Amino acid sequence: RGPEVPRFTMPMLRFETVDWQERREERIVLDVKAGFAEMIAMALFVIMGCGAACGYGADDAETRLVVAFAFGMSILVLAYAVTHLSGGHMNCAVTFSLVIGGALPWYQGVMHVVMQLLGSMIGAGILVAIFPCDMDKTGNLGSNVVSERFGYGRALVAEVVGTFLLCTVVWQVAVSKLSRAGPNVAMAIGFAVFIANIVL
Repeated sequence: RGPEVPRFTMPMLRFETVDWQERREERIVLDVKAGFAEMIAMALFVIMGCGAACGYGADDAETRLVVAFAFGMSILVLAYAVTHLSGGHMNCAVTFSLVIGGALPWYQGVMHVVMQLLGSMIGAGILVAIFPCDMDKTGNLGSNVVSERFGYGRALVAEVVGTFLLCTVVWQVAVSKLSRAGPNVAMAIGFAVFIANIVL
């Protein structure tokens, strides 16, 4: 019998201790409801975040601030909405880090990632229905494009740092037993996404 591992589940972002070794000995059980919650949340996240970019563009400091705020507040709101169903990951890197750290079983992590990717495509499809090409101020549904002035190497460093920030905040405020964030966990994560997007 292995050690008990704290699991990233909640109402109101509380912890529940699950003995995954014991579960593995019984059978693999996928939480399909959690997968669908991730899919819906990811679709809404893409619609709101990328939709803000489509509607306002990202050509100057003001519009970039609006887009970064839309991404951050979308994560904040959706984390509060679906955390009790799926943990509110809404990010493949977050899910991957939780699997690597033992806070989520690998098979549930795979399901989360597949449903997140499916949700992203659904969200992009809905954006196509909302924004005709001539009304999309980004010209690419708010997709990230690496500037020629920076290049792929610098963009990769920025993405790694932003992802590290997000995963660190998730682990320290939502997973750690020493966290005192309580019901404000989603707020910390939302603002982590916001400040990462300000830089990126």
